[in-house]
Amino acid sequence: MNNQKQMLEILKDTRDYYAADPDNRRSIDKDGSCKYTWGDTHCAVGRYMQEIFQQEDWEQNNDSVNELCEDSDEGWDIDWVLREEVHGLDPDFWKDLQDFHDSRHNWIITKPSEREDGLSDRGKEYYSNIKKNITEGGYDG
Repeated sequence: MNNQKQMLEILKDTRDYYAADPDNRRSIDKDGSCKYTWGDTHCAVGRYMQEIFQQEDWEQNNDSVNELCEDSDEGWDIDWVLREEVHGLDPDFWKDLQDFHDSRHNWIITKPSEREDGLSDRGKEYYSNIKKNITEGGYDG
């Protein structure tokens, strides 16, 4: 599978997964901070991390994608924490995916029966912008 197709699939999966129940699926701690893992939930990037890093007590559980990239022995890279099947995708894609997940304003937080697709207008726009960036090659380097 090429990288663009894989990013589009990850983006759609992320949207569909969190839109189904943003209140209970987003990885938010008791203080409202986004984490890669909190309890049984994972954030957008956390869902693709190796199991060893999917722990509340992982010391970098609250780091940004940029901070994780800086900690790589391979230069600016996040693959060191991700499962092998998603290696090679642009770190900026992971950063934008994480920002999409983290912003509460992208989600409609209501009862599932009261939602159309779980995304706010702002969330729909953010989603479309990431999708456009993928298809136009913005994450190819």
